[in-house]
Order: sequence, then structure tokens, then C-alpha cells
Amino acid sequence: MTVADETGTNPQVGRATHRVTYSHGTTIEAIDGQTLLDASIQNRIPHHHQCGGQARCTTCRVLILDGLSHVSPRTPLEQSVASARGWDDFTRLACQTRVYGEVIARRLLQSPQDVILLDLDELGTRSGAEEEELEVAVLFCDIRNFTSQTEKSLPYDVVYFLNSHFATAAEIIMNNNGFVDKYIGDGLLAVFGIRGEPPATACRNAVRSAVGMQDAARRLSPIFERDLDIALRLGIGVHFGQVILGRIGHPGRRQITVVGNTVNLASRIERMTKRVGAPILLSDSVVAHLPGALRLGPAIKPKLNGVSEATSLHACDGFNCTDPVLIVQSSFHQVAPRLMAFGERFYTVLFEENPELRGLFKNDLAVQQRMLVSMLNSLVKGLNRLTEIEGGVRALGRRHCRYGVRSDHYGKVANALLLTLAEFLGDDFTPEIRASWIAIFGTISELMVDGAETNMLPVAGRLSPDLTTS
Repeated sequence: MTVADETGTNPQVGRATHRVTYSHGTTIEAIDGQTLLDASIQNRIPHHHQCGGQARCTTCRVLILDGLSHVSPRTPLEQSVASARGWDDFTRLACQTRVYGEVIARRLLQSPQDVILLDLDELGTRSGAEEEELEVAVLFCDIRNFTSQTEKSLPYDVVYFLNSHFATAAEIIMNNNGFVDKYIGDGLLAVFGIRGEPPATACRNAVRSAVGMQDAARRLSPIFERDLDIALRLGIGVHFGQVILGRIGHPGRRQITVVGNTVNLASRIERMTKRVGAPILLSDSVVAHLPGALRLGPAIKPKLNGVSEATSLHACDGFNCTDPVLIVQSSFHQVAPRLMAFGERFYTVLFEENPELRGLFKNDLAVQQRMLVSMLNSLVKGLNRLTEIEGGVRALGRRHCRYGVRSDHYGKVANALLLTLAEFLGDDFTPEIRASWIAIFGTISELMVDGAETNMLPVAGRLSPDLTTS
């Protein structure tokens, strides 16, 4: 968790600097020989680096728009990644690319969905084929009684309603490593597992998304009913099986999508939710990959239209055990529309409770608040792939160690975070939500402390924060 300024003393004073311009309009100065990633971090530019800048992921990748001759050749590590993924000369890993002159670049990843979209863009460059056969979880979602509810609504009101719903649903899907394949009227199709996740992980992500989407719909529906006289009730069906992932359509405008019987069956399962009165229906193939993990109704075997054999289906209303990741992401989504105000209030609470920490922040606190918001947003969205982001979290801990952060500070930050969440969530800040945030913060903090200890600087003991403040 960010508790200190993202700037530090430059140990290389006197070395030449070079202008680096990012395509979104920001221009920074990079020290001669500095990597693009380090230059971004030093200049407080949010830049994904889930592995901590070790060339073990591709999330820091950039496109060199101008000045390719002013950066270093690929390192052996970067060359291995680039060859495996079929990159052109202009696509580079920022953590391996050193600057020796003026450069214009574009950061290719701005959100979790970008990781998946860029992977999909590389479809065919590795195998030589433009189609791949995969085992994935497919989720279909549809709005109940949409046509009858909106037949007298003004068209722009309907567009506003759909976009608000889709934005919320897609965010939940993306946070769980899903890919929104397409929007179909008032429905959507999402796919989980296209990055090679094990079947159990793909199924868990799909079910997490289904539960999260239903929770979000319950919160949003009263607002839509009040403002637009439209209720948001969802039916969601999930199935697991084989699909073909490929580019489909006119040669001049093909789109990446999934096709196959698994997709058709997931659609039929979603349609069955209304008939049986279940908000979420899962196929046996999903349930089999999550034995004992789900709260399920009795198995049913309805006849699905267009399906020759009866399919076992289960109504699902969540997980048997508390799922801290799902709870933290769902509660964070409630705070997200007021995230800048949340960041401002967090620092107010932190300094009121711990005035001695104010000295760690030597620069513009407004900039630091934006960094906190960006970091918190990225961490919460990355919880579902913690093994991928733990390198970046450890690197964050190493940097904070250099800023003067000690391990005993983390408990104080946790207490300020909990107090701020309690203010913003009000009555929704339940003991279960509080316990989930404590668990997740503890995991992140431990990784940061581990990173600080590997920095070979003195750290005041292991993490044992006092989280007793209500």
C-alpha cells in the first residue's frame, strides 16, 4: 500500500537526460541508460509491471513510435519473449529497454482487459494458425423482461441504462481474467480461460463474475427503477468445454470470437434461468471443477432447446466459504465512483491518526493521492492473478523501503484504510467485508515487506499490524 512519495533521490546526478514522450501527452526526462519502466516510475507515471520488471511478464510492453535507434537492443530475456510471441521490432518490454536519446512511445496496457486483448491480437503469430482449440468457461448474461420493460422508454434512456449495466458487468468480468467476447442486444457473452488457466481457475473466475454481477445488479436496480422505471434483473448461465478461438467475419473486418457447441449450450442454459427461477445456473462441467466449493441447489435435467441430450444444471448462489477476493472487489466497486475523494479522505485519516507519518510525504499530496488511487485500483483488479503481480508488489515494497517506510507503518495504513472504507460504505461495511479487507491487505503487505527485506536495508521486524481499530 502506498504510504510515501513515489520520488526518491537520484543517485546518478550529473548524467545526461533524454526526453521521453508518451502518446497520451505526458513528457518526462529519462537518465541516460535508464530503462523506460524505471523512468516512468521515477516520474510517477502509472506503468504496469506485474513481475516487478524481471522480463517474466509482458505487462510493461510499449510501442516505440519514434526513436527506435535511441534505445538499447533487446536483451536475451526480452528476445526470448519477443520471439515466442511474434513481436515486431517496435514492440518492446519497458523493463529491458534503456534510453539513450529522445523517444516517443505508447504504453500498450492501461487496464486488465488490455492484457487479454493484446494476447488475442497475437493469435496466429506463435502457431502460424489463426484459430486455436481451447477449453474455457463461457458465461452468458441477459436482462430479464428487457423488451417489455423498455417498449415505452425513450431510446436514449435505454442506451444509458444498457451502457451503465454493461460498464459495471464488464469491469467485474475483467477483474476476474475474463474477456467480453460480444454484446448481443441486452445480453453479453464472456469467456474465461483463454490465457491458459487451469479449468478450475477458469470456472472459479466465471462463477465469481456471475455472483459479482448479480450483487451489482441488486445495488443498481433500485436506482434504475427510480430514475428510468426499468428493473435490472439478470439471468446468467455458465458452461465449460471446448471452443474454437479465432478471427471470424469478412476478410477486411474479422473479429476475434469463440464458436462451438460450448457457446451454444451456455446460451441455452442462460435461457433456462427464467423458466426455473434461478438467477445463476451452472452446468455439471463447471460444478465438477469446483467440488465442494459452491452453494448449489439440487441438480435438474431440463430439456434445452436445440440440445439432443438432457443436461444436468445447478442453481448457484455463491461459494460455501468466504471468498475475500470477491468481497473486496465487490465492495471496492461501490467506492470506485468516488475514488479520488476516497484517496483524499484516506490521507486525512492517516495523518489525523498518525501525524508522525506526514514527514514521509515531501511533495505535492494531490499527486500522491492520484498515485494511491491508481495503485489501489490496479491491486484490487489484480487480486485474481496474485501470482502474476507479486513481483510488482515486492518491487513496490523495495521502493517504499527506500522512502523510509518501516514494517510497523503498514498496520497504521491498514487502520486508516479500514476507517475510510467504513465512512464510504456506511451500513454496507459489514464484519465480513472488514475481515476480507484485513486478509487481503495482510497478503499484500507481507509481499511488500518481503520485497523490502530483499533490498538488504534494515526493516523493523516482520509484519504484525494492529488491526483492532474498528
